[in-house]
Amino acid sequence: MARWCRSGSVRDEGCVMSANLEFELATASTEGDFRQLLRENALAGNINLLLTREPDAFHAAAISGDHYELMLAYRQNPRQLVGGGARFELDAYVNGDITRIGYLGELRVHGGFQKRRTLLLEAYRAMRKRHEAGNAAAYITTIISDNKSTRRLLEAGLSDMPTYQPLEEMVTLTIPARQAAKARTPSIQVEQDPAIRIDELAERLSASGRDYQFHPVWTTETLLSPERCRGISPSDFFVVRDGDRIQGALCLWDQRAFKQSVVAAYSRQLARARPFFNLVAPLLRQPRLPPPGQQLESAFLSHLSVDPDDEATLLALVRKAGESAVSRGINYIMLGLAGRSRFCEMLQKRFSCHRYASMIYLVYWQDGREFACKIDDRIPHPEMAIL
Repeated sequence: MARWCRSGSVRDEGCVMSANLEFELATASTEGDFRQLLRENALAGNINLLLTREPDAFHAAAISGDHYELMLAYRQNPRQLVGGGARFELDAYVNGDITRIGYLGELRVHGGFQKRRTLLLEAYRAMRKRHEAGNAAAYITTIISDNKSTRRLLEAGLSDMPTYQPLEEMVTLTIPARQAAKARTPSIQVEQDPAIRIDELAERLSASGRDYQFHPVWTTETLLSPERCRGISPSDFFVVRDGDRIQGALCLWDQRAFKQSVVAAYSRQLARARPFFNLVAPLLRQPRLPPPGQQLESAFLSHLSVDPDDEATLLALVRKAGESAVSRGINYIMLGLAGRSRFCEMLQKRFSCHRYASMIYLVYWQDGREFACKIDDRIPHPEMAIL
């Protein structure tokens, strides 16, 4: 990874300074600062979560794109870490075509965005320099739907900020693994084959991915990549076949070795209810809510490829993934879908799952406006497991 120098101008190897702020790209010697930011700044909600990236921030970053930059912001005299964020690039389907897009994520600021507006604006000026040196016309990002203060700030069109164009709501469903494993589903044969042909799987993912916006391009090479698909083995894929054709596919992606969700705190109401909930949780086939400071034992359902009207195949795949999750000590399985997806509504009816809503945005500077205007109305399906 490159570093930004102290000259005040952006070069391939250097830094950007503005007033008393310095922006750098993380290196092997400073990625620990990026992990520190994530450990100390929780995402607010009924459950305040720390999305940590131990033991190496680069391991987690590599799954999000084949190009990534982790930015750190320091206040000088004395030197103090105040914020950071990440920029990724990957190939995805846009309007059915393979397109280079970006993703902006993991923005963290000590004290929050509202108290650090100057830092936020300076960070976007620095990020624009990285954008101009890159290959993505526009970016996607997600922000918690009820985080209204941050959304208002980013949508305000402040000087030097990119346009944040809200597209639609994305929903991450957190399904109790034991409940999924016991679901009543049609008698559909689901294979878990360690000898599965990855090229055949890539072909199926490509065929279905073109029907969605921002669906990653999964090739044989990326599926076998130890960086892009870290922690996945062929036996983590579940498939349903119709003769020789893959009719449906799903992966149980256990990322706990390099990405963690840690409970920072509960809302006052949930904290009061937690002891009672934990008492009855086994009767409801629900995991107990862990104490603050403890990791949620969860994994993503990723690489989904099911025909849009084939609910039976999806349910069979989710059940099989739930069985596998339980055997690994995983309490929750998570699947990200667009709010208008019929699968999203169906799964919420079938399982007593937690619904985590976020808004997906298209983010672009002036040079990406034409690209943004051409986005059609296909349902977005970015891979939430890599965001």
